[in-house]
Amino acid sequence: MSAKKKGRYGEGTVFWDKRRGRWIARVSAGTRPDGSRDIRTAEGLTPSDAQDKLNGLKAEVAAGVEGGTSYTLTDACAAWLEYGLKKPDDHPTKVKYRSLINVNIVPLLGRARLKKLRAEDVDHWLDQVAKDHATSTVKALLGLLRRIIRFAEARGKVMRNVAELVDAPEGQEGRPSKSMTIDQAHAVLKISRGSWLHGYIAVSVFTGVRTEEARPLKWKHTHLNPVKGQTCTCGKQHTETMPDGRPLPPHVEVWRSVRTKGDTKTPKSRRTIALPWHVVTVLSAVRAAAEVDAEDAGLAIRPEHYVFASEAATVRDAANVRRDLRKAVKLAGIEGTWTPREFRHTFVSILSDAGVRDELIANLVGHKRTSTTRTVYRHQLRPVITTGAETLDDLFDSGQLGAY
Repeated sequence: MSAKKKGRYGEGTVFWDKRRGRWIARVSAGTRPDGSRDIRTAEGLTPSDAQDKLNGLKAEVAAGVEGGTSYTLTDACAAWLEYGLKKPDDHPTKVKYRSLINVNIVPLLGRARLKKLRAEDVDHWLDQVAKDHATSTVKALLGLLRRIIRFAEARGKVMRNVAELVDAPEGQEGRPSKSMTIDQAHAVLKISRGSWLHGYIAVSVFTGVRTEEARPLKWKHTHLNPVKGQTCTCGKQHTETMPDGRPLPPHVEVWRSVRTKGDTKTPKSRRTIALPWHVVTVLSAVRAAAEVDAEDAGLAIRPEHYVFASEAATVRDAANVRRDLRKAVKLAGIEGTWTPREFRHTFVSILSDAGVRDELIANLVGHKRTSTTRTVYRHQLRPVITTGAETLDDLFDSGQLGAY
């Protein structure tokens, strides 16, 4: 065996290493940021194998990819969370993605060397994930993996994003959303009296606000007694009236959420909603209890305080809301698993069942399209819809449709 002729600078070389008993591919990638030389090598069992390795090294150098194969997917995930997702560590979005990564990606794929990760590896991971998750979750996790590897690709850690080469398989059938009946909603409200959850449920069921809109609701956006010339619970005196001259009714301004930058889900979601008197009564009790607690602590309720604040006077965590809700639902004797967002479904379904037009319901809940209101949020509460039959009977009885 004889060593091959050394190539010109930058082309690399292949030679036999007697000590290692291997063919060695070597290429220079210039200098590192600290001034040291960046020499990259790879081993092959045959000259052609080593030549293929050399071609791979040269391609990496040309693409600006770092040398070595020690960088793992766990490293890539940590880098993306630290530098790719520029949010505070306690930000809800970052907390959610960190949980998804730590539960679904790192345990199954984390040890994989990023440069050696194959499309087949991602396929196998997706098949495992699909056994326990809904199709929408499987697709979301694949999208998250693509973002992480894309971030690593942009920083010279890997040449290509293998996650872009695969498709998400079908997962498990997700649990369909549902809505409570009026009796069930009343039962949960009754059992939650005396807790912070009572006011939260009342606002959610009777106004249809999203949970991300209800949790950051502040007193300055909550107008329980907007009487002209008197100080309202929002801390101001109202001077405006309705177009017909009537005083403003009690209302909430749903202008903010816990989303990034505090924006609502869509511009259409920014809305002001009149409050039913039942909700006004409940929130007035919430306000009175908060004032007593504040007075005992030598403080005062301010407009910027949260209506449903946590014990630390911050926005209540979504997980805590879900936990307290499940307890209340169980105590109320209602079967099944329920989530806070299904109060919004309940609001839409109750109004629809009462004959309220889809257009009005869509405006109240901030939907851009009535099709979303009809197909996603509206659930039939009555076992039989009789309106059509009753209308036709009335027409036949009146003779408008003639004899048959």
